[in-house]
Amino acid sequence: MSEVEPAVVQELVGNAHGNLARVRELLDLHPAALNLRAPWNETAVEAATQMGNKPILELLIARGAPVDFFTACVLGRVEQVAAELERDPGRANARGVHELTALYFAAIGGNLAIAELLLAAGGNVNTRADAAAPIHGAVMGGSAEMIRLLLDAGADPTLPDYERRSARQLAEKMGRTDLAGLFD
Repeated sequence: MSEVEPAVVQELVGNAHGNLARVRELLDLHPAALNLRAPWNETAVEAATQMGNKPILELLIARGAPVDFFTACVLGRVEQVAAELERDPGRANARGVHELTALYFAAIGGNLAIAELLLAAGGNVNTRADAAAPIHGAVMGGSAEMIRLLLDAGADPTLPDYERRSARQLAEKMGRTDLAGLFD
């Protein structure tokens, strides 16, 4: 098997943030690129996990990508998350790609049961990475119920994301006035 060109890995990981068709094309041409890291220290499955992109995650997993704790949070794999939390409750505040927290991944995935497990294990709703806090993940995931859960747990909607936007500003930029209204 020949070595995968770094440019291919970069394109695969970049497109794994949201371009399902191109990810499929690249994997068809370069299956060995599946679990390789781009120069910014991210794999395709981590990119799709960060964005909560379930169709891309399903494709990558079907091709052999691993399902780690954070991907399980996005996909709503309650049993896997619960088992990891039972072994190590500290995982509730673990950080994945780009230092995003487990609660961010649960929030973008929209699974309330996972978020509740993380909160019960001590997950901090206001821990943020350079990119975003869990409340931003809830907005990006589009779940009003998740936003309400995090707000009820004490989430600070004024925390800035990587573009210095509050959760309300992010919702407005996304054209989700229904979600922006939750921050009144």
